[in-house]
Amino acid sequence: MDRRKQIKYYEDMQQKELEHQEDVRGVKDDISEPINNRHLNYLKSVLLSQLLLEANDELQGSKGFKQNVKHQINKTSKMLEKEYQQGFNIIYNNNPEMCTNVLNKIDSLIHKIKIATIDELVMIDALVDNYFENKDELIKTQTAEFNKID
Repeated sequence: MDRRKQIKYYEDMQQKELEHQEDVRGVKDDISEPINNRHLNYLKSVLLSQLLLEANDELQGSKGFKQNVKHQINKTSKMLEKEYQQGFNIIYNNNPEMCTNVLNKIDSLIHKIKIATIDELVMIDALVDNYFENKDELIKTQTAEFNKID
């Protein structure tokens, strides 16, 4: 088998495996089906699970990472990896730069909420409410910047 045929064969096998995994996980989409809330919720769950896995990794070695907490975090991490790793890989491999930027933006937002004072949290909540009430107008004037990933 020449090299081109080998490459084509492996690409076909990879596609078949992806389709099988989508079937197994219940996320296979009909090509004519537009993106809906189920797709977006799955994407959100996959991305947040990845952030949780990364945050759990950062806890190792800290004082709060006691034996019972360590056991539970490891158990949760293994469960999340089992359930979401394939989905994350599909999403990431589809557009690594966009996926990395979205993860970084979510992580940044969570960090800002984590370090905010009670007064600031009340203000942040009001700002978020204002965004949802005036989304169309704000989108016209505000931008989100994504970084080029090398």
